[in-house]
Amino acid sequence: MRDNFHIIEPLLDFKEPNTFYFIQILKRRKDNPGLKTDVQTIDNLYIYTPEDLNKLREKIVERCTKNNARAYINLNRLDTEKIALQTLRKIADLVIQGDYRAVKNAYSSVYGTYHSESEKRWVVDIDSDVIHLKDEVRQVIENLQREIKGHNYRILAEVPTRSGVHLITNPFNMHLFRKIMAERANPAEDGYLKIDVQKNSPTILY
Repeated sequence: MRDNFHIIEPLLDFKEPNTFYFIQILKRRKDNPGLKTDVQTIDNLYIYTPEDLNKLREKIVERCTKNNARAYINLNRLDTEKIALQTLRKIADLVIQGDYRAVKNAYSSVYGTYHSESEKRWVVDIDSDVIHLKDEVRQVIENLQREIKGHNYRILAEVPTRSGVHLITNPFNMHLFRKIMAERANPAEDGYLKIDVQKNSPTILY
């Protein structure tokens, strides 16, 4: 298990009113070959204050251990008002369609769309087979961020995963990043093309 609580906690910012962070505990077929579906949701959790994470820590660890599951957190804050309004719309649509069973999942199904983050956090996924490129990738990102005027954009943290590392970072010029990676790729080292940048994706909490 990867315990990243000590890395994630300093990244949480509760200064913005009516916002929260979303945690999902997921059981994956990749870790549990006998699972009938690719992913099974064990629990959805919501963090509104710094104390909430500490209160839920024991529960998160227990659920992950018991189910051989992983806890994921999206480090882009979510807007409670926007999500509540969109949940009402989602429920109305489901009722009109006659899909009453899906109503219970309406809230969690819209959570990822309505964030309240003035400076978004991206996830740069670097797998173990290209981990040797990590420092070089960091340097490219930091150089691109320095070119963005009026913002103090930076790489915020490195979060270990089971198969590599996630770089948690403020935005950068994606077009130039892809161009640089493509230029550096060659038949002997095509790992540059495997660096995955996710603009609204969770990272590993536990």
